[in-house]
Amino acid sequence: MRSRPDYGTDSPVIVAGLILLSGMGFGSALASYFVGHPHSIWRIGLVAAGSYFLLAAGGMVWYSKVGKLQIRDHVVELVPWRGDEMVLDVGCGRGLLLIGAAHRLTTGKAIGLDLWVHVALTGNRPEAVLDNAQLEGVLNRVEVKEGDARKLPFPDGSFDVILSNFVVHEVNTQAEREQMLCEMVRVLKPGGRLAMVDFVFTGQCVEALRQIGIIDAMRTRVGSSFSFWFSAIFNFGLVQIYQVTGSKPSMKAANIAEAGNEENPAEPLA
Repeated sequence: MRSRPDYGTDSPVIVAGLILLSGMGFGSALASYFVGHPHSIWRIGLVAAGSYFLLAAGGMVWYSKVGKLQIRDHVVELVPWRGDEMVLDVGCGRGLLLIGAAHRLTTGKAIGLDLWVHVALTGNRPEAVLDNAQLEGVLNRVEVKEGDARKLPFPDGSFDVILSNFVVHEVNTQAEREQMLCEMVRVLKPGGRLAMVDFVFTGQCVEALRQIGIIDAMRTRVGSSFSFWFSAIFNFGLVQIYQVTGSKPSMKAANIAEAGNEENPAEPLA
């Protein structure tokens, strides 16, 4: 029996592939040395490639074991908790955000929804969520449910808080991502908050959320200085982790806005 929770290693196939490429780079450099390749610059290039892939794999492992825990704490602290909230973690994996939220609850409930695709995370299964919840002492406030993020199996306005970590990039098309966001907003209560984290398509998410009524939707970069510079160097600045946040307007705010629109109807576009 484990004594500490284990939230798994993200994208294990990619990590293994990077390690393999690193070994091929170092192995080729060593082979060229023994066969007496005349150009040392060739060996330097192979060593550089091997080092690049090894550091990239190390960065992904560091994120899985350290970085995402820091991001979890940051995201959960964005919510002004009362303790009685109903929380939904969309794509909960092994329960990272779900259990972080459950620690802030007293009478509330945190529900984790996922399809538990094995290649997304090592040991990705619903039992791992419950094991981690038990180890962290929040099992009585946690529930898991299998379901598709694009068609959430919950009534309208069911949740006070919706969280999601690294799920957006798993959805295949922009139309499906917009469908997922519409579903998240649908099951969010008026006045409820949502926060999600990913490294791609976050700008699209902000635009889509604003179009469906989350007018304060915004994105900000998250992560440590180490993760920022690591990504900037090894991914050429193309991959950065962002959080997307927003709140669903309360009924009162929606009524005021609707009344304002009736008094000041928008002029037709030219």
